[in-house]
Amino acid sequence: MASIAVPQALYMIPTKFQSKRLAAVSSFLPPFHSASASSGCRFTSGIRNRNSFVVRAEPEAEAASVAAAAEEAAEDEALKEEEEVVEEKPPKKPIVKLGDIMGILNKQAIEASDTSRPVPDLRTGDIVEIKLEVPENRRRLSIYKGIVISKQNAGIHTTIRIRRIIAGVGVEIVFPIYSPNIKEIKVVKHRKVRRARLYYLRDKLPRLSTFK
Repeated sequence: MASIAVPQALYMIPTKFQSKRLAAVSSFLPPFHSASASSGCRFTSGIRNRNSFVVRAEPEAEAASVAAAAEEAAEDEALKEEEEVVEEKPPKKPIVKLGDIMGILNKQAIEASDTSRPVPDLRTGDIVEIKLEVPENRRRLSIYKGIVISKQNAGIHTTIRIRRIIAGVGVEIVFPIYSPNIKEIKVVKHRKVRRARLYYLRDKLPRLSTFK
């Protein structure tokens, strides 16, 4: 609307003042608008464009440094928060299963038995001598001697099977090695065998199961 009103106003001004008015107006307009002003075209767009470019912007380097500093500060705060969260969490307790509990109890019982009576390393083929406390009217020690023909590992319930010949008859006895009634287990001799169970001695001659 202003662009239409200005040429009309210039047209209303007397001719002797019109040239001076055009010179004053064209002094602050771009050169390519001077001709358009004399011809009555719209020349106010140059003024608008001139005012629209009056903007003050920060340098790119300063803006980048400010953004980098803000990012570093945010990262530091995030790291501090994570450290605080990690420190506040209590340590997790290990989950103990039923099988683990039985293993722990077996281990504790074996350690308690070893402190009172140490058990030697027993293997199949060993000739052992066992002193067993027999509960009768009065407790007495009975000695059993024989060859270990098998061993059953079961923690605190580990057993060994001993075989020997008594009065021409083969006798086999199973002993729990951690029993409190056993006072002593002694390995008399070690024999090298190639089997885990010497059940074949039942079909062999009695002299193979006789020990003096």
